[in-house]
Amino acid sequence: MDQKTLDELVRNTRALVLLQLQALAPQEERVKPEVVLARAGFASREAADMLGKNQAAVAKAIQRGKVA
Repeated sequence: MDQKTLDELVRNTRALVLLQLQALAPQEERVKPEVVLARAGFASREAADMLGKNQAAVAKAIQRGKVA
């Protein structure tokens, strides 16, 4: 396995773990999945593609999540 493939696998695994932990968190501690994916290192375009959402909306959610 080359380094690029390994890096992508690590990033995707990290995102999955973060999303699962977020789902298990108490309701008052949860953040939007867009923010979780951004924290895992995904760009807003990538997060939008994964979530099936508009990129501008995802970027705004990420921006708001950084402030909160």
